[in-house]
Amino acid sequence: MMTAQAKFSMFEAKLNQEAFSCFRVLFENVRDVIEAGKKPEHYEIPVTLFLEKSGVGDVEQVAEAIRAIIECKIDVKKGDYLYFYSFFNTVCIEKGVIKYTIPPDVENFIPTARITAKA
Repeated sequence: MMTAQAKFSMFEAKLNQEAFSCFRVLFENVRDVIEAGKKPEHYEIPVTLFLEKSGVGDVEQVAEAIRAIIECKIDVKKGDYLYFYSFFNTVCIEKGVIKYTIPPDVENFIPTARITAKA
């Protein structure tokens, strides 16, 4: 099996502090669910908990951050090829909950991927 390496550097480089904080919460939520041995149909986090963990002020700022996250790509090197993935397949804020799905390949990279804190 060929080892693939995923780089989340575009998120660190392009997102402002607020959007990166939101990305980190969504990323770590996926990691926590995977580490708990679950394979959900979609990931979710209540907006109130999300606001608390991310430090973002309100839902409108979260929506802006999500739009910025959608613009970023994950670089994945597989052998001689470089692939680009979006973090989300789908994302919505519905009834006080952020619900999202991510591509299966991205899901496979998250347990071993590292993202650094923005200074």
